[in-house]
Amino acid sequence: MKTFKDLITDTDFAQVWEKFSIHYPNKMDRLEKFSSLYEKLRYALPVHNTTNMYIYIIVFQESTDGESICIKEFNEDDVSICFDVSGKDDEWTGYSIASSKFHKWLGYYIDENSLNTMTNESFIAHCLWEMTFYYGFDDTEVK
Repeated sequence: MKTFKDLITDTDFAQVWEKFSIHYPNKMDRLEKFSSLYEKLRYALPVHNTTNMYIYIIVFQESTDGESICIKEFNEDDVSICFDVSGKDDEWTGYSIASSKFHKWLGYYIDENSLNTMTNESFIAHCLWEMTFYYGFDDTEVK
């Protein structure tokens, strides 16, 4: 099973940043912070994944009546779609993993169905956004 650490190790940050810039253009001033975080993640040791947590991404698009609908086929570069990064444990209960420590993220497994719908670079870009959304680039504040 592939872990988030495996994806980070096997994927160049410059390509991840290209994907990040498509969906989060108002965060482009944080290149240095994201680059630094990526390097830390590349060399950090993951925490053992005791709950068999999997990272998965659900893709949504707004319908003509304003409702969000889950879509299975999409162009990952389409700026009209939204990505929801979540986790499922060994009981297949879904969770927000935004508050997880970064070392825990590294040990989480990757949901193959999610990864089959987009490139590694895009998958990582959305995870980086989720990781930093609430607590920024320092997870020492994460409880």
